[in-house]
Amino acid sequence: MRLKTLAIALAFAAPLSAQTSGPNAVPAPAPRTNSPIYSPLYGGTAGITMPLGNLADDHAAGYELGGLIEYAVAGQPYSLRGEALFQRFPLKSGHLGDDANVISLGSTIVYRLQKTSTQSYVAGGIAIYNATRQGTRPGFNAGGGVEIPLTGFTAIAEARLHVMLADTRQVMLPLTVGVRF
Repeated sequence: MRLKTLAIALAFAAPLSAQTSGPNAVPAPAPRTNSPIYSPLYGGTAGITMPLGNLADDHAAGYELGGLIEYAVAGQPYSLRGEALFQRFPLKSGHLGDDANVISLGSTIVYRLQKTSTQSYVAGGIAIYNATRQGTRPGFNAGGGVEIPLTGFTAIAEARLHVMLADTRQVMLPLTVGVRF
């Protein structure tokens, strides 16, 4: 019964707190931090990824595909994101070897910088990476992005630096766009 009362109170409070400008203005969508308590959000990402450091010597820019699940607490600017990523880097022409694949599974803390409908955020976390001919190693990531709420989903765009702590430090910079439901 308390959960139902809380949901009704939140439903009426969100339109009252929305900012408007002008006599016929449409209220801005509620910020992400007004989500129900511990409500998981699911999403997917795709984009280009650039190799840096030793990886860039023999490999060109490739692509990235990912999936995520994110948990947030109502009224708080932070959330916890679990994610799985696949990155592929094609071998440069004229170089010997194979294409490089990097698979990662990790957790990331997302901190939103303002409470508006379009939110920028910083993110950082740890992951387990598995790269072609490098084995499975730990690593970390850091970066930022922006969330834009749309009807029924949220669009996201981000850039994060991923570092795999291997003998020849695998460093990747994926530039991704995605959606979250």
